[in-house]
Amino acid sequence: FEQATPPAALHAEMDLTFRVVRDLFSAEVDEFVVDRREVYDKCVADVEALVPSLRERVKLHEGRPPIFEAFGIEKEIEKALRRRVWLKSGGYIVIDHTEALVSIDVNTGKYVGKRDFEQTVLKINLESVGEIVRQIRLRDLGGIIIIDFIDMEVPEHREQVEQALKRALSGDKARTNVLEISELGLVEMTRKRVRQDLRALLTAPCP
Repeated sequence: FEQATPPAALHAEMDLTFRVVRDLFSAEVDEFVVDRREVYDKCVADVEALVPSLRERVKLHEGRPPIFEAFGIEKEIEKALRRRVWLKSGGYIVIDHTEALVSIDVNTGKYVGKRDFEQTVLKINLESVGEIVRQIRLRDLGGIIIIDFIDMEVPEHREQVEQALKRALSGDKARTNVLEISELGLVEMTRKRVRQDLRALLTAPCP
């Protein structure tokens, strides 16, 4: 401050590799793969300074195919921009953006279950929780989010789904607030918006 001649930057945020190591690289990450030697060397130095115990998880990707192709990243990005996401059971979720909020709708789809419809509904709702939270984090959705689970007649089932959602969100670094699930299966939640979501970053409305 004393030596700078105004206007001057007194502090600047660190570069991307340092921020990734500081904010995202944790024991939950199995591998941190980098495809350029100079960036790899810098990442290793940052990891040794901040989380030395994870040093062995930093890997250098060399040769063909390119890193995005080798790890199927392009396909994952394309899937993360789709409106409909299928679940393993044959059910699916639909993600819609409006001016005010994001709505996520859970549907039975191809899955009709065995005899007990309530158990079928519970199974799909519980399965959808993991995928919903994954998509929220993957797409970096923020603001008001409304989740429309399939209607559940049994109060205990609603409680199970609500607790499963809260557990799944507990590992999210963004601050979230989840309200009680309604009798209609609606959950209102908020998630702190840190930056633009994936759709806004990678796409533009067709004129």
